[in-house]
Amino acid sequence: MKTSRLQKILNAIPRILSSKISIFIFIFLFIYLVIFGLVGLFIEWLAPSTSAQLILGNYTNVTSALGAAIAAGASTQHLSQAKKLNENHDNLKKSVDELHAKVDKLSKK
Repeated sequence: MKTSRLQKILNAIPRILSSKISIFIFIFLFIYLVIFGLVGLFIEWLAPSTSAQLILGNYTNVTSALGAAIAAGASTQHLSQAKKLNENHDNLKKSVDELHAKVDKLSKK
């Protein structure tokens, strides 16, 4: 079955999101947003500025992106392990079938 270019791109997204550099970027953004948000809060004692509110609100988006990246990596890892397990199972079944054929052949003699 031939996969289209779009399908190949869509299949690559979980690997890209779960890469170490992607997770590093998300963690950096999370720390960056929290630090600048807290600095903005402490400077404005009575009411945080709109920029501080915006920065503190954005960390939710970064956190969800980090969670999606980790989930994509876990899903990709699980899928590859399931494929390997299925291949091993198929090889084992083939070996057992060959063994049964040999035993049947020897028992008929």
